[in-house]
Amino acid sequence: MEGASDWASQRKSIYLGAVVLVVTTVCFVMFWKFWYKAPTCTDGVRNGSENGVDCGGACSLICRADVIQPIVRWDPRLFEVLPNVWSVIVYVENPNTDAVAVYSPYRFVIYGADNEVLYERKGVTLLPKNKTIGIFEGSISLPEGKRPRRTLFEFSDNIVWQKNSEEEISLTITHSPLLRLTTTPRVEASIKNNSLKEVKNVELVAAIFDGQDNAIAASRTFVDSIEKDQTAEVFFTWPRPFELGERACTKESNVMLLLDRSGSMASISDDPPEPLTSAKLAAESFVEGLKSGDKIGAISFATEATSPIDAMLTIDFTAVKEAIGKIEIKSDGTQYTNIYEALHSAWSELVSPRVEEGASRVAVLLTDGRATYPRDPLGGKTEEDDIYYAESAAVNEAALLKNDGIDLYTIGLGESINEEFLKQVASKENQFFFAPKAEDLASIYTNISSRICKEVPARIEVTYKILDV
Repeated sequence: MEGASDWASQRKSIYLGAVVLVVTTVCFVMFWKFWYKAPTCTDGVRNGSENGVDCGGACSLICRADVIQPIVRWDPRLFEVLPNVWSVIVYVENPNTDAVAVYSPYRFVIYGADNEVLYERKGVTLLPKNKTIGIFEGSISLPEGKRPRRTLFEFSDNIVWQKNSEEEISLTITHSPLLRLTTTPRVEASIKNNSLKEVKNVELVAAIFDGQDNAIAASRTFVDSIEKDQTAEVFFTWPRPFELGERACTKESNVMLLLDRSGSMASISDDPPEPLTSAKLAAESFVEGLKSGDKIGAISFATEATSPIDAMLTIDFTAVKEAIGKIEIKSDGTQYTNIYEALHSAWSELVSPRVEEGASRVAVLLTDGRATYPRDPLGGKTEEDDIYYAESAAVNEAALLKNDGIDLYTIGLGESINEEFLKQVASKENQFFFAPKAEDLASIYTNISSRICKEVPARIEVTYKILDV
């Protein structure tokens, strides 16, 4: 009887265990089927391998704490494109090498006097990995009569970061200089797709910078698609000219100033000699207007050009101004006007080793009379014959300078000049300037300085982003 009792107890235990197993299995199946949800990157819960809620680990999204936040490179710049119509640009860098900000909400706030909010523009952008881009907003209309004082740019806190392991897209951008400066400025650009696949939805922003690296204008354009190994042509435009700010020259200049010190340069006054004194002051102001990196020299002339010359080409502007200040009319006999020798001396200096490679070479000649020297060695019969010979020699010498790539400007001071002759000496007819009085020389030298420099914006920069990631 005792053995039968043990077996009954065992059988009850087996039955009870089987029931428990079945109930547990049924509960597990029901839980798995109706209540359990596997961890995902969209369930709003930190689970699985995630570092945060739906970010990090196996998720494509990256947690905010795991990335470097965008860097705003400088304060936003605001430009008046048309009366009361503005545009704004700011440069932003994404320093992360493997994270793209696929959703980056931002806002521009424009303030007027007394911190009055004049305008607010919200937007969303994409920030490519390891890249700096321009964020541009246009067609901003401010309240009538209101002028902006400052502009604020900021991102919101809910930037969405995403891993990006795709092949890097490579575009090469080349562009023209700023064209049509005085009418409707324009920059033309070519975008070549160096990637292995088609690139779609490209946003391009062009920024123009002056010589002090301040943004002075900006524009935006789009390209729908560029096939691999293909090139797309685009352009950026502005409806009216804009101030170029601190400009830069297309190249450095090496300039020789040629100053007449013949007797007639004291025809108005002997003490001080006029118009020579005023001419020297105007020439000194020209020197002051040159750009860093330019070189300047000076040669004065009468019957002969100074030898050695008054100032060889140098970057020492102060020394050249001092040399110009020392120019005076000689008192030993009649002082004629030998433009030929002045041009020859200028040529010698402008082909010397002192000329910087790649720099433009320029000679600026000022005279108040007709060329009267050198004399015809065969002997002229009249004064007009002597003048004809002296002018012919000068014109021929000028031709040699032009053939060597030297740009010639001429200034005729007073009523005794031969205008047609000075136009022949100049490289172009519009490079001759007539100064009725010495007071006109300063503005003429300023005009010549601007032509020599050929001022342009210091640089043009085009940034891009691919809107389809």
